[in-house]
Amino acid sequence: MNSTQPGINPVTSLTLPSYRSDLLPNGMELFSLPGGSEPVMKLEIVFRAGAVWERKTAVAEVMAGLLSEGTQQLPSADFAEKIEFLGATLQTRGGVDTVRIKLFTLTRFFPQLIELVRDILEYPAFDQQELKVYTSNKIERLQIELKKNEVLAYRYLTEAIFGKKHPYGRNSRPQDYLAITTSDLQEHHKHFILPQNGMIFLSGSYDESVLQTIQQVLGTWIPSAENGAEQSKILSTSTNQAYQEIDGPQSHQAAIRIGRKLFTQAHPDWNGLYVLNTILGGYFGSRLMNEIRENLGLTYGIYSGIDSFSEDGCFYISTETATENIKTLIQAVRNETTRLQETLVPPNELQMARNYLMGHLMTQLDGPFSTLDQIKSLKIERLPDESFGSLVDTIQHISSAELRDLAARYLNLDQWATIVVR
Repeated sequence: MNSTQPGINPVTSLTLPSYRSDLLPNGMELFSLPGGSEPVMKLEIVFRAGAVWERKTAVAEVMAGLLSEGTQQLPSADFAEKIEFLGATLQTRGGVDTVRIKLFTLTRFFPQLIELVRDILEYPAFDQQELKVYTSNKIERLQIELKKNEVLAYRYLTEAIFGKKHPYGRNSRPQDYLAITTSDLQEHHKHFILPQNGMIFLSGSYDESVLQTIQQVLGTWIPSAENGAEQSKILSTSTNQAYQEIDGPQSHQAAIRIGRKLFTQAHPDWNGLYVLNTILGGYFGSRLMNEIRENLGLTYGIYSGIDSFSEDGCFYISTETATENIKTLIQAVRNETTRLQETLVPPNELQMARNYLMGHLMTQLDGPFSTLDQIKSLKIERLPDESFGSLVDTIQHISSAELRDLAARYLNLDQWATIVVR
């Protein structure tokens, strides 16, 4: 019996699969990718209508949440019953940049469900009672979250990085939800849930008839009074580099967040920082995990991350520790960032990060749902398809010297905000 195990070969190349792009009669773009062995499909509609567009805090989020709570012709309970009867899932969500409507369904029920999707786009109810229930539940959940040090630390960090009035630094509070009226929701919907602000993403098992149905149902949707409004002003800002220590509700453990303003994915340094972040704290084998968790035992978990938005981005480090270890842990983080600035990443460590990132990207191209999600991210960020190949090329070929140069430019913690909630 041959017990020799097959060799493990690294992933050396990845290509973004081809997809179809159509322009609907009303100007909406439709991106589609068929595939899968089961008769299921996903439709997602993305509008540039998130918090960066709102005139009143939390309106985009609440408007998105109530889109799935019935139409002017179909009350919330009846609407939900129809969706459930057809075995589908309909989700609506508002974020900082976008509002998204996501439908998962068996392919055979799609013609009935797409009509319901059209109805919530054209005739949302925004019922006063549903608004009251939504905001009450939201306030209750928020009050629970605000009793956690890690939640407070992240909110203070975003305010320090972008500013309290910046759309990416503005954090909602209970009184913001109480101030929202149905008129606010209707106005935001009227101004921003428009064909020219929307993109459609279709994936899964479907045929040409489904594309034709989308053309007929969504492609003919033209609001009776288009009132597109300008985006809220994106305020220029720079990171507040001050150290802040704040008394939190949980005195037994401190939440530490360290971060700085960055830029969008279109910046020429973004791909390199994507690799650098992985080595610093982007996966379980990272330096922060190995030194601060494994060797020093100062935390159960520590990681770094890059958040990119349509208009900006940030780089941050996140962890929790016992209050008596705060200074020791922060100094240990500083030691690791300094080491990346001063010494070259060894070849075996860099290769491990390459392997991890290539494997991660490969999972993002596993099946039509995941693959179109990757394409969707490019479209939301206004990036060309070639940017995926550029990222792969950077992962495969960036040198230790280039990583050291990036660390010297971006990992000086004196230029970062440090938030400690204890």
